Amino acid sequence: MKLKLFFLLLFCSSVIITAQQDEDTIKVKEEEITLQAAVQTALSNNPNLKAFVFEISSLEKIKTQAGLIPNPEVGFEVEDFLGRKELSGIKGSQFTFTGRQLFELGGKRSSRVSLSDKVINSAESNYELIKLDVIAQIKSAFFGLYQIHHQIKLQLQFIQINEVILETISGRVKAGRTSPAEESKVKVALIKSQIELQRLQRSYLSAQTKLNSLIGTTGKNLIPSTDLFENLFTPPTRQDILEDLENIPSIRNLINETSIRKAQLKLEESQAVPDLTVSGGVRYLNELETNSFVAGLSIPLPIFNRNQGNIQSAEVRIKQMDEIIRAQKLSVISSLNASFNNLISAYNNATQLRENVLPESEKAYEITKQGYLQGRFAFIDLLDAQRTLFETQTQYLLELSGYYNSLIEIENITGKSFLK
Repeated sequence: MKLKLFFLLLFCSSVIITAQQDEDTIKVKEEEITLQAAVQTALSNNPNLKAFVFEISSLEKIKTQAGLIPNPEVGFEVEDFLGRKELSGIKGSQFTFTGRQLFELGGKRSSRVSLSDKVINSAESNYELIKLDVIAQIKSAFFGLYQIHHQIKLQLQFIQINEVILETISGRVKAGRTSPAEESKVKVALIKSQIELQRLQRSYLSAQTKLNSLIGTTGKNLIPSTDLFENLFTPPTRQDILEDLENIPSIRNLINETSIRKAQLKLEESQAVPDLTVSGGVRYLNELETNSFVAGLSIPLPIFNRNQGNIQSAEVRIKQMDEIIRAQKLSVISSLNASFNNLISAYNNATQLRENVLPESEKAYEITKQGYLQGRFAFIDLLDAQRTLFETQTQYLLELSGYYNSLIEIENITGKSFLK
């Protein structure tokens, strides 16, 4: 009797908690969101992407600075003053006003502008990599939320089934046709299923918070809307994935880095060419009370320093990039092959579960349930059929999630969009 009272109290408390959670959820209006809408909202609101736009804008200002011509210089000199005899005071002094202009030779200015262009291209490539990461995170969070949402639906069905069975068993116990022990077993199964529902609801709230954060919103009761779990997306072929490696974002980004290093080499080579300084001005001779003109040219002699160290360093760094790109290609191919194998495995498993295992599990459960109600099967047989069906449905969801997560990984690496 005490055991039955304990289970009854536990059952009531569980129902109260579930009802309270349902009420809290209803308070926040549900808002359906599609995968495409989630991605677009995230791209508009993501602070990392917005920050990187400022970075690119900053680099464009640096390019403007790189193309500017050096400023001219002006100078003033006083000679032959405060000496002795004829040079005492300022009566024998000379005043000279000069202007100087540095002329950069060897294409230094154009090399700086070219280098800035390459840096901007690389930054835009980095922006695309960050954008792909954001999209991958959004899609992963979206499918994670959908998976839990669907599990909650399954769990609610599971609870409803147990409630119907409990009602039937209770009637049979009152009629003296079934042992009260079976009624207690059904109550335990029902309570466990309600506890699992509460766990899933907590996970769902956490997944909602994560998706809200990624798309730049707060407190929305987001409900994912997609038909990709009902209509399984056909996987791409290995050829579709591995073709055109040069245009894979991470490799293209390294190719841009090679362009930067080549532009840096050109700039270093231009630095080896000495610059010409032209000067001119007017000199006033105080003693003669007359003016004269002065002019001059100066250019460094590249005898010791021809910038050879920096040029050689730039050449080595270009060769280094060849090996870095080669290593990245091998890494990309390995990652794509691993993701593709996981993709095909999950697709085959999901197809097998949907077409064969799930229908048989549902059929076995219905036969066992009817047979149990008619007294032809034991309660343990019903629980086993029930558990098998639920585990199969859950496994199907997990395989679908694994399939789409592998596809998201492939999208993130290749930059191609398979999921719309």
